[in-house]
Amino acid sequence: MPHLTLEYTSNLKEKSPDAGLLLHLHHVIESVAGVRIGNCKSRWREVDRWVVGAGEGESAFVHLDIRLFEGRPEEVRRAVGATALDVLKRHFLPAPPGVELQITVEVLEIRKALYFKDPPSPPRAPAPHQA
Repeated sequence: MPHLTLEYTSNLKEKSPDAGLLLHLHHVIESVAGVRIGNCKSRWREVDRWVVGAGEGESAFVHLDIRLFEGRPEEVRRAVGATALDVLKRHFLPAPPGVELQITVEVLEIRKALYFKDPPSPPRAPAPHQA
């Protein structure tokens, strides 16, 4: 179910993302949050018009929204966000000369009762009982 939306400013074209970057993030979510990778859905958007701060100087940003089903512990959500930020930093840094770049990640929760999908996901098998 995870949905990832990556936005980046057009003055970062030389470092523009591709499917490989998003697939890397899918693997992060699979390994850190225990999500089945086949449920991950991602998109990326180049932003042509933007303002950062007071609009002075050459600025740029990269922002990633990660939306996961509710119920994961905060420490898991924090680990997903921190690991995703590291992946983005490795991809987008260093910034082009003279460009002040901000990279941000936000991990959001989606209420299961308000998420609709067709075809529906099969029910998860119960965890094996440990004695």
